[in-house]
Amino acid sequence: MKAAWHLSAGVRTDTPAKAPAASPARLSRLACAALLAAAGSAHAVDWTVSGFGTVGYAVTDQDWTYQRHLDDDGTWWRDTRLGAQLDARLNPAWSATLQLTLAPSTRHDRQWAAESAWAFVAWRPDNDWQLRAGKQRIPMFLNSENLDVGQTYALARLPVEVYALSPTNDFTGLSVTRTWQHGAGELSADVFGGRAQINVRRHSSDLGSSYLATDTDVVGAVLTWRAPALTWRLGFHNARTQAANGQALPTSFPFVDLGGGMVYYRVSDELYGPVPVPTTRTIVNQVINLAVDAELAPNWRVVGEFARVFQRRTSLGTDSAGAYVAVLHEMGSVTPYALVARQQSMGGGRLIAKRLHAAADSAFDPQLALAQRAAAETGVQLYDQTSFGVGAAWAVGARSQLKAEWMHTRIGEGSYLVDSLKGQRVHDDSVQVWSLNYSFAF
Repeated sequence: MKAAWHLSAGVRTDTPAKAPAASPARLSRLACAALLAAAGSAHAVDWTVSGFGTVGYAVTDQDWTYQRHLDDDGTWWRDTRLGAQLDARLNPAWSATLQLTLAPSTRHDRQWAAESAWAFVAWRPDNDWQLRAGKQRIPMFLNSENLDVGQTYALARLPVEVYALSPTNDFTGLSVTRTWQHGAGELSADVFGGRAQINVRRHSSDLGSSYLATDTDVVGAVLTWRAPALTWRLGFHNARTQAANGQALPTSFPFVDLGGGMVYYRVSDELYGPVPVPTTRTIVNQVINLAVDAELAPNWRVVGEFARVFQRRTSLGTDSAGAYVAVLHEMGSVTPYALVARQQSMGGGRLIAKRLHAAADSAFDPQLALAQRAAAETGVQLYDQTSFGVGAAWAVGARSQLKAEWMHTRIGEGSYLVDSLKGQRVHDDSVQVWSLNYSFAF
């Protein structure tokens, strides 16, 4: 699942657009150039081709849409994706990787898109150091690097309460990894920096969905310990995001009182108000995350991840926290599990969204009500939901799994992951999701 960094936005909607190429994207072409150069001397290159995919169906008990695609009509769009990877080892120190995926588009609700998920060259001067240049995955959560390869984890769907908080799943730039061996374990430190081009999805119950193309500069540092019975990860990430078209982003909505009970929030400079809408060209999000995967007893594992997003330069956006804990029990070829997850907005966004909805309900003009409601739904990233689920993964073979899951999500004040129907607002409600997936790799 690809999660885009959430931006604050006003009531303006934009048609789906492809983000323009940024200069760091040149690094991705280094991988392709390396592969082409390798093709000229194929006798000296070790080629490896692999593939993976998930075919998944999910249905809910609600007529409104959850996580962009899920509703009571059922869908193949949410979890289905295919991928292929080409690895070329040029010599013991140099290699190149190209990974292509076919998945639901990040620019449109009902289109498929083929994209390069990885395209990088790697230099490993010895076993302790590695440098990568090009498009690669951010090593944020436990399954960030293998996000699309569902065969590598037992959960039918990685908890959105945590994985939706990632600033971006990939970036184009440089990364350096230092590794230390200690007994049966390995400690690695990753430092990275680069740019990601993201299409941020926004949905208004009145205006439908829209996509805003953004450029995000991200840097981070991650520590990871890997051992047979324990894996943990600790990371810090800093993301600076701006609209690709240079559009300014609102940082708050001034209150306007015209007297006689006529009050509203100035969510756009097109509305009257003595104070202009404050804006910024760049917003900053900082993420701290902690993850643990531990074997508590033979065939019993507990997996937990936590992420805290701090929103800077705006009172809107994704100031929130998310966490989940899953318990898995391996029973031969079958691994049943249970998990609980929570996602909660932390900053002033919750209060702002509440006030905007109240202003929409009491607005003296229908168009004004629409503006207030759209700002509450698209301009504020509100999260208040708790999920509980049970499922099981059956290892059909050494490289494939059949998974089934039931998930119950309780929504409190609201959730940015919900598309409310026109004239409705989803809050103090719940949704049940039934999922059946088949994941494979070869």
